[in-house]
Amino acid sequence: MLPLFIGATCLWLLSDRLNAQTMASIAPTLKSLPAQQWILGLIATCVSFWALGRYDVIIHRHFNTGCPAHRASVVGAASIAVGQLVGMGVLTGALVRWRMLPELSFARAGKLALIVALSFFIGLGFTAAIVSLIFSVSYIPGYIAYAYILFTVIIVLASIFNPTKVPVLSRIRFPSLPAISGILVLTLIDTTAAALALYALMPETAGIGFSVLFPAYLAALTTALITGTPGGVGPFELTLLALLPTAPEADVMAGVVAFRLIYYALPALIAAIVLCRPFDEKSTAISGPRISMPSVEGQEFTTGPRSETGVCRQNNGRILHAGMARLAVASTAQTETALFDPIAGYPGFDPAGLLQLAKNGNKIACFYKLSARYAARLRRQGFKTLHIADEAVLDPSQFTLQGSAFRQLRRKLNKAEKAGVNVTLAHDLPLPEMAQIDQEWQDKTGTARGFSMGRFCPEYLRQQRIYIARQDADIIGYISLHVGADELCLDLMRTASCAPDGTMHQLIITALGDATSEGYTRLSLAALPPANTDQSGAGNFRQSMITSLSGGAGLRQFKTCFKPRLEPLYAAAKSWPALALALLDLSFVIRRPDTNATQKDHEELAFARARET
Repeated sequence: MLPLFIGATCLWLLSDRLNAQTMASIAPTLKSLPAQQWILGLIATCVSFWALGRYDVIIHRHFNTGCPAHRASVVGAASIAVGQLVGMGVLTGALVRWRMLPELSFARAGKLALIVALSFFIGLGFTAAIVSLIFSVSYIPGYIAYAYILFTVIIVLASIFNPTKVPVLSRIRFPSLPAISGILVLTLIDTTAAALALYALMPETAGIGFSVLFPAYLAALTTALITGTPGGVGPFELTLLALLPTAPEADVMAGVVAFRLIYYALPALIAAIVLCRPFDEKSTAISGPRISMPSVEGQEFTTGPRSETGVCRQNNGRILHAGMARLAVASTAQTETALFDPIAGYPGFDPAGLLQLAKNGNKIACFYKLSARYAARLRRQGFKTLHIADEAVLDPSQFTLQGSAFRQLRRKLNKAEKAGVNVTLAHDLPLPEMAQIDQEWQDKTGTARGFSMGRFCPEYLRQQRIYIARQDADIIGYISLHVGADELCLDLMRTASCAPDGTMHQLIITALGDATSEGYTRLSLAALPPANTDQSGAGNFRQSMITSLSGGAGLRQFKTCFKPRLEPLYAAAKSWPALALALLDLSFVIRRPDTNATQKDHEELAFARARET
């Protein structure tokens, strides 16, 4: 009732302001508008409603509804066309979406309508702030514009940093940066096109420049939306007349009436026709890439050439079928990331599946820790690649401690031997002692990294090969290795504070000896940061980012004392900005992993994902 009361009051004020002569001149003025102005207004309206429909595409993808983009766009545009004419946009929009998409419950349709409205308001405020600063609008104070821009920046930072550990924000799933930027760009396109439609339909005698009309239109639109009156009738006109005091009122009102015919009445009529034919529920499912869940043990991850893919048992990894290849994929706030080389199927390797998966979630498609072979293939397909790490690889069958190059390593091993360090392959894991050492190690070095690096978890470790170092009867350290068909790969490295110098070196040497006897020709010490060959500011920044992803100088020093073969590893994305954002996001996930979800049961994961769809 309140919107109707506000609308009636505004109409009374409007009728009091406009005299009979002004009202009588509106119809002749409309008739005098040339055809090209109507055509331009219609074109601008089409552009605006295209942008309006794309809001729904972004929000549907955010909530993973599975609604195809073209249907979400049609339904979104129809919802807004009806809502802006009838008023009470959220309720009207929910009803239209519920009618058009029968697979949605009314509650979910209402949630979509509410989020679309909120996201539009955020984008509208940002657009108004930018426009007011560009055109030096007197009726929008500069401090308000700057404050709103700051508010938008905070939202962007919240998306990047994903502050789920803050209690108040823990239940909020922030949209990705591509989603936020998409909303802001679409709002700019939508409002600019709508203002152009109004500008095109203004009589030439109105004498209003676009730089004057655009901010006035944004203010009038905001007023109309806040009041919630049907069609914004009353508040929109009063605000526009107040902000255009030098323009003839008859001309302004004639332009507004023409605008309402083109921008309100015509879209509402088309929406009414569309509402007569809701989409078939059976045909609304999106055709996306094929995704499968791993088994409880996650054995599928270690069937390929890279046993390190086994870390996907711990980061909620899934298997993406990309052409004839299979990729291990994990999700972050900003990315869908394919980790390491494909599990299988190099001849049929196709990045299109990952690109589509990322697009369906408003995210960036990223390949992480790819070998040079696959990076070269992606470069030929237009991807941008960056050398982010070197994999330290040993051939157990060829490894020897002889020669001056291993002098330092022999010293370390001698120290461990003199201290009585004894290393054995573990069968029954002493989990309490291992957990204590892990906690002590984290207290000293900081939170263990995650995502592409393993973290302590009993179920996770039971699927790996574990070597335990003891001094007398006390456990002083251990390592874990991923076991693949053709290689072993180092994962966890933990030592107690009392461990003698050389303990970790002895653990590696023992693992190497067993690998030799078992016929392995490849043992990976995992990644280490590449040497920095570019001392410029950009080079140093890039090196600091890479170091945050793969470890520090101490790790490089330890691994290189084994004189491994260094194989370059790459990250790849479709553009440099996308790659930069992906690596920034991955650095947060690696350095600040979710400590409450070290490993989850496959059945629980499958149920949770099914519930989201």
